Amino acid sequence: MIHDILRQTVERTAGFKMVTAGNFEELSNLIWEKTRERLSPTTLKRFWGYLKNESVDTRPHTLDVLAKYVGYRNFDVFCNNRNNYENIQSRIVDSDSIDVKNLIRGESLHITWIPDRSIVIKYLGNSQFEVIESVNSKLSIGDTFTCNLFIQNEPLYLSNLIHEGSTPLTYVAGEKEGVNIRVLIG
Repeated sequence: MIHDILRQTVERTAGFKMVTAGNFEELSNLIWEKTRERLSPTTLKRFWGYLKNESVDTRPHTLDVLAKYVGYRNFDVFCNNRNNYENIQSRIVDSDSIDVKNLIRGESLHITWIPDRSIVIKYLGNSQFEVIESVNSKLSIGDTFTCNLFIQNEPLYLSNLIHEGSTPLTYVAGEKEGVNIRVLIG
């Protein structure tokens, strides 16, 4: 989410949205003029997810230069400024998603999030899942929960979590940076 806020702040500062290859060329020049640091148009395209076959660029240098462009000393200072969050109340999410209606009973999903969390869950049917693998997560093997929609790079909200025999709880994974989800085949 903070990366989305940084993108929006950069676009506001530049005065235009990043929608064409030319926009990234222009932004690269603006960044150079203001910060005297280079971010290539290709790096900027990666950060905006404009290059479909490449992963989003979230290297510290890229984040620091973009934060400098919008008036902060570095990315950490940008993140710690609560004003960045005050104007973001709602947004359209255009990330890939997995709707539970499209899953088959017994199918498994691998979910990861920062810094090094990982779970594998099995679909039990009727929007119910069971944790079958857990690495560095508070979730335990055998925990069950309800979820209707998994959205790439967004927080994952689990309801009716039965954690080690507890009463039903609500749990969020990847609250700040979102989760990465992939369907496991076979």
